[in-house]
Amino acid sequence: MQESSFDHGFGTVWKDVYVHRREGYYTSVSDFHRHEFYELNLILSGNVNILLGDRAEQGRGYHLVLTQPGVPHYISCKPDTLYSRLYLAFSTDFVSTIPEWVQLCSAFGEQGTVLTLTAESCHRLQALIQQIGGETSSFRQRMLVGYLMSLIGEEAGEQPTDVARTPAYILQALAYIEEHYGEKIVAAALAHHLNVSRTTLMTEFKRHTDRTVVEYLTHCRIRHATRLLREGKTLEDVAAHCGFADSSGLVRCFKRCYGTTPRRYLAQGK
Repeated sequence: MQESSFDHGFGTVWKDVYVHRREGYYTSVSDFHRHEFYELNLILSGNVNILLGDRAEQGRGYHLVLTQPGVPHYISCKPDTLYSRLYLAFSTDFVSTIPEWVQLCSAFGEQGTVLTLTAESCHRLQALIQQIGGETSSFRQRMLVGYLMSLIGEEAGEQPTDVARTPAYILQALAYIEEHYGEKIVAAALAHHLNVSRTTLMTEFKRHTDRTVVEYLTHCRIRHATRLLREGKTLEDVAAHCGFADSSGLVRCFKRCYGTTPRRYLAQGK
């Protein structure tokens, strides 16, 4: 099942705690993004790329990705392996009364955290997250989240300190696309702007995001187009704002990404 939006229904579907399981050969979020809530992605299987503001991790195995509100992140997967993850999100208001939350939330890190887990640790966290999702008492959920974060803090203290750093020009490229998605962006000109060769940019961008610059730009445009259409903007206005030649081009691109038209997509509550 394809998830509907980058906020996973925050404020409408849920307001305190949200737990969701996903399996497939693609991830539901198509580019570097951020949320207004705390987010944990427990990766159970898949050949993944994990990109944070100051680091990157690639490969198979059990991982836990933690991001606090406002921290950009991006998880992609290669279609050669089934991607499976358990997702937990909770609001700042929900955890504000948890005892010692200031200490517990340090596990999220300033720019996000990636933990590599053993099978035993992964299954223990998985069982606890599922328990949180099945709990009907807000009080017990809150206490379980606090306990979960204490376990994660222990895991974080045992992690190696050397991590792979994301090249600065990749982060700059992502930021540039996010700011200029409505304009014409050519890989050669973007590489020149970033003071790297076109080949280096294309190779490393693909390695870190699993998309070419053009593919990533397209999905970024579609994300913003979806947001504007939800706000009631016309197809023509959205197409012009998001860098499409016309509304027909927007519809064709939308169908390639989501398999349906914008009208039907929004009518389904996506």
